[in-house]
Amino acid sequence: MENYFTENFEVQAKNSSEEALQRWRKLCWLVKNKKRRFRFTANLSKRFEAEAIRRSNQEKLRVAVLVSKAALQFIQGLSLSSDYIVPQDVKEAGFQICAEELGSIVEGHDVKKLKIHDGVEGIAEKLGTTITKGISTSEIDRRQRVYGVNRFTETPPKGFWFFVWEAVQDTTLMILGICAFVSLLVGIVTEGWPKGAHDGLGIVASILLVVFVTATSDYKQSLQFRDLDKEKKKIVMQVTRNGLRQKLSIYDLLPGDIVHLSIGDQVPADGLFMSGYSLLINESSLTGESEPVNVAKESADVIILDDNFSTIVTVGKWGRSVYVNIQKFVQFQLTVNVVALVVNFTSACLTGNAPLTAVQLLWVNMIMDTLGALALATEPPTDDLMKRAPVGRKGNFISNVMWRNITGQSLYQFVVIWYLQTQGKEAFRLDGPDSDLILNTLIFNSFVFCQVFNEISSREMEKVNVFDGILKNYVFVAVLSCTAIFQIIIIEFLGTFASTTPLTWQQWFVSIAFGFLGMPIAAILKMVPVGSS
Repeated sequence: MENYFTENFEVQAKNSSEEALQRWRKLCWLVKNKKRRFRFTANLSKRFEAEAIRRSNQEKLRVAVLVSKAALQFIQGLSLSSDYIVPQDVKEAGFQICAEELGSIVEGHDVKKLKIHDGVEGIAEKLGTTITKGISTSEIDRRQRVYGVNRFTETPPKGFWFFVWEAVQDTTLMILGICAFVSLLVGIVTEGWPKGAHDGLGIVASILLVVFVTATSDYKQSLQFRDLDKEKKKIVMQVTRNGLRQKLSIYDLLPGDIVHLSIGDQVPADGLFMSGYSLLINESSLTGESEPVNVAKESADVIILDDNFSTIVTVGKWGRSVYVNIQKFVQFQLTVNVVALVVNFTSACLTGNAPLTAVQLLWVNMIMDTLGALALATEPPTDDLMKRAPVGRKGNFISNVMWRNITGQSLYQFVVIWYLQTQGKEAFRLDGPDSDLILNTLIFNSFVFCQVFNEISSREMEKVNVFDGILKNYVFVAVLSCTAIFQIIIIEFLGTFASTTPLTWQQWFVSIAFGFLGMPIAAILKMVPVGSS
């Protein structure tokens, strides 16, 4: 049937011409089934009506758009009249626009206000500059008086006493301060002044030493960060002044300067775009570029502000260095804690007295916490760190390597202290009323030097050579030197406060030798294979 229609009446199954459909309607004026009469033809009258309605709607929409556009142009034309009044001081300086008006145009992206001031050329004219020559250097002082300088108001740096106050607020030091007060009160009541105040004053002196060492370290770090921040802000731009292009610091920019930007430059200030091509400003360091980037920044621990691959390597290296340095410090700290606890506890249980007094333990605590943290946490990163396997989130912080070093070093130090307690008097031929004081001083001195040399061994948890690069870490060398010097002062000159007595050179040699012997033992321990977890 369809072939018949196509051959005789040009009626297609779809998209037939209106002429063919009308011819078919005229031929099919009588059929047996009325419902089948026009099943191959469209309703032409309704089609014509729909087309007429569509054309009418299009015309109405076109008229509405034209009317709205005309009304909008009329409103904008009325609003272009400005009620802006130039401040008197700005006018007297020879300019026709103030800093507040410039800020409202640029920060608010106010195109309407820009048109009121005759666009970029009008702004340049009111600022007393030209697009080709820029401003004149002879009027810099006058511009600075009117518009100020291109610099944010910086918060004043925190002083040294601020960090002292922060250090004093440490909970442990507060508890020790209370203990010092109680010790002073009880000692003076029971033994009188000044003998009864020795322990309390010793605790106070230790607290002050910890506070000032911590405050000094934090204060120096704040100064270093401040200097680093200043160095980062030393940005130089290409500026046209007096018709010549020259380099200028961003802090010397003034309204009216013509700044030339190239790929990778930081935009030094708010301004108006004059000419150029393919301009794209990346604000990711301030506001983020898109929603996914914002989400990533909010959930990230470290944000890298450039796309240089070497920066990624540096960040990874420093991240691993911080993690490993904390492990070194924890290994050192646990060793000191374990030995001090076991020695004092066993001695108190077996002999009735502890070889390490409260003041001595405070000094050891300062070596362990403040000075130990300064020494081990300042180790710079090495390239070998990048060869290590990464540590997962569920990995053990105290690894098997750390447990091996802690256990071995603790056993050695405990054996040394226990040997001195049981055989010290006989080995050093100590007798008389001061024999116990001399022995306890020898134990205390040996214990401290064990920690000094263990601190050196803790620089590397797996490598035998612990002296590699030690002289480059000035903080580490300074901490070790200060520890040794203060230990000599405590033993030789602060006996009343620290419950010590001066030692002979042979006793000093033995104390240092016991401490030094811990280093080859630590090296042997590092050769013992353990699992990586």
